[in-house]
Parts: sequence; structure tokens; C-alpha cells
Amino acid sequence: MKKSFSGEKPPAVVCPLDDHMGLDIARILSSRGVKVYGVDHNRNIPGRFSNSCEYVYCPFSEKEGDKYISFFEEFGSTLTEKAVLYPLSDEHVYLFSRYRDKLNKYFSYVMPEHALVERLITKDGLYSIVCKHSIPAPRTFFVYNEKSFNSVSEELIYPAIIKPEESAFWHSEEAGRLLRKGLFAGRPKVVYCRDWQELRVAFNQIALIDPRVVIQEVIPGEDKNLIYTAFYCNSQSEVLGYFSGRKYRVIPKGFGSASYVKSYDDPELKEVVIKFLKDINYQGLGGIEFKRDSRDGIYKIIEFNPRFGMWDGLSAYCGVNLPEIAYRDALGLEAEKKLSFQSDIIWVDWQRDIRAFFEYRSAGKLTFWQWLNSLLGKKVVAIYSFSDWKPGVFFTLSLLWKFGQRMKTEIIRTWNLLIKKRIQSRGA
Repeated sequence: MKKSFSGEKPPAVVCPLDDHMGLDIARILSSRGVKVYGVDHNRNIPGRFSNSCEYVYCPFSEKEGDKYISFFEEFGSTLTEKAVLYPLSDEHVYLFSRYRDKLNKYFSYVMPEHALVERLITKDGLYSIVCKHSIPAPRTFFVYNEKSFNSVSEELIYPAIIKPEESAFWHSEEAGRLLRKGLFAGRPKVVYCRDWQELRVAFNQIALIDPRVVIQEVIPGEDKNLIYTAFYCNSQSEVLGYFSGRKYRVIPKGFGSASYVKSYDDPELKEVVIKFLKDINYQGLGGIEFKRDSRDGIYKIIEFNPRFGMWDGLSAYCGVNLPEIAYRDALGLEAEKKLSFQSDIIWVDWQRDIRAFFEYRSAGKLTFWQWLNSLLGKKVVAIYSFSDWKPGVFFTLSLLWKFGQRMKTEIIRTWNLLIKKRIQSRGA
């Protein structure tokens, strides 16, 4: 027998308070009368200024894991009733899964067994799962040192990409300076290599930071061949909510994160995803990205996120409210099953899509008028909201500050090179 609300609704907690995901969940749930806490170690996160959630400072999970869990135990003990928890990064998913026995006293959340979580958040673990269940995937090689790198050369098909073994490995400032291309470029996700020579040069550079990488064949096809599916499964691995969208523009072009998306339903892919989730006994929120191979028309799996994704909030505007479904099911409330949704609803991140436009235009893939015309229609805009405007204003100011810092660094670097050349020319 499913429960029902009697009085004030239990609160929700999002962590970290991400610019996209955290704000989306907070805005969606607060509009339905749910008190939302946004927990983050960053005091300058734009979501702190949202009227949809209450900001709560916490230790840095990546450096103070034990303190972080202790903080959540203390924070949870101050709540009048159990809150629904939304972890929004792989690191947080891992921590809340590992320490679920401690945290279940204060928080409600649905997750797979910890062993499955560990496999899904690592690329080698995911690859072994998809191979076992016969889900098509690009050929993938796992490199840990110079020896294992050399063994890849004989089997790899080019072009290829290099990715970090774990996304967080390339989140450092050092990695950003080494791999970022251009002042307006975002955080690097992959390095594209056309042949063995480029692969060798790229690996030698990356190995200075961390030699643990994944080398993968490139699935050919336009960016619009990228389809991301988002879902929620209950504790019996039944899919209660399903949604998908087509990525039309990503940044960096070809291998980046989405800047412009349209909701899109492919019944055949939906059937594959639902069966796969049941087969692996998946539970909770998650998302899988596929790319349709232009050579054979087959969808190949690219990644699996055991959490809410960057633009999954679009689902609520298309008729499948994934945050609310997760909230109700975690509390043991009736959650209406929603597997159908409205197509062709736009999600756009303005600051990312403006940068993407210049990349696609430079590649001859998009004109100014085509870009402008693509923005017409029913849409959801990331971060910015008339009813909750402060995060957008703060986010814009932070972008300008970051650009100024990059400009400063580039000017200093260029100036030092000029001085060095002048000294060398005088010495000659």
C-alpha cells in the first residue's frame, strides 16, 4: 500500500548544487511545494543565490570524504524528517552508495547495489557490463602505463580519442591549461587523434599529468547522431520514467557536452534501454548516451551516468518529471509511470551554444541564420530564469571573471615568450 502526504512534504537535498542539474531539480521540486537544500563546498556557486533552494555549506567531498559523510550525518540529524537525496556527480554517487547504511537513517534514495555502482562509474567496469549483455560499443582499450599504451597500436582503428579513466582526472587547472584549446573553450573531455603519430604525441603530454587513460575508436557520424536517454527505475528495476533527447550541438564540437538539444523519441532504442536496465538490476536515476554509427545504423553506447544529467530537467517540460518521480518513489509514494513524452522541445545553454555556433560555423556546418532559426520554438533555457534571476546574473559575472583570468594568463604567457625570444636573438 503506497503512502500519501499528511502535512508538510519531506525536504529534498541536491549535492553538489550544480549550475545545471542542481538548479533544475531545485526549481522543479520547489514549484511543487518541496523544501530544497543545495549542499556544496563552493560558496560562490550560482545556485547559492536561487530562490528555489537554501544553500548549505559542506566540506569538499573529493578531499575530505570522511568529513563529508560525517557532515551529512550531522546535517541529517537536524532535519525533522528524512529528506530525499539527489547526488549529482559520480564522486557523490560513489560516496552515498558506499555509506548508505549510515545515511539511510536520515535520507531516502534509491540506488543499485554498491558493486554495480562501482562498475558503472568506471569505464572498464562499464565496458565489461555492456560486453556481457551484448550492447554494441566502440572498441575500447585501457592504458595504465607506457607498456600498455604500446600494445594498443596494433589493434586500434583510426581516428581515435583519448579519455581520462575517470572524468575527475582531467578537472585540474594543469590539465585544463594543457588540453584546452582557445580562450572560450570549455573543460576538455577527450583528445582527438587522426593517426598513430598524433596519438603518441597526445599520450606523452597527458602522461605527464596521469598515464591512466582510455583509448577508443571514433564512431563516425554527425553530432545529431548522439542520443541521450534519461530514466528512473524503482527498487524492482522497473522503469517508471523514461525520456530521451538528440544532441544537435556540443562543445567542443564532436566530443563535448551538449549546448543545444531537442527531445526525441526512438521506440526501438527505448526498448533496448529498458531491457538492459532490467537485466543489470538497475535502480534510481540515470542516463545512457548512444551514438548511431553512420556505417551500419546501429546505436553504440558511449557512456552511462548513474545519476541525474546536465539537461535531464528538460524531461519535466516534456511530460516526464524525473525529479518528481524519483522523489515520490524514494518516499514510498505512488509515482505514475511515464514512458511517453513530447518531442521537439528545445533545451539550450546560451553561453555554451554561442561558443558552439562559432565552432560549427568555422567548420562550415552552420550559418548564422541557421543557428538563429534553430532557436525558434518552445524551449527551456539552462540556468537563466525570469522568476529565479539571481543565479543567471551571478553565473554571467563569473563567466566574465573566468574569461578575464584566461586573458591575463595568455597575455603573461605571450609576453614571456616575446622576452625569451628577444634575449635569445641578442645572445645570437
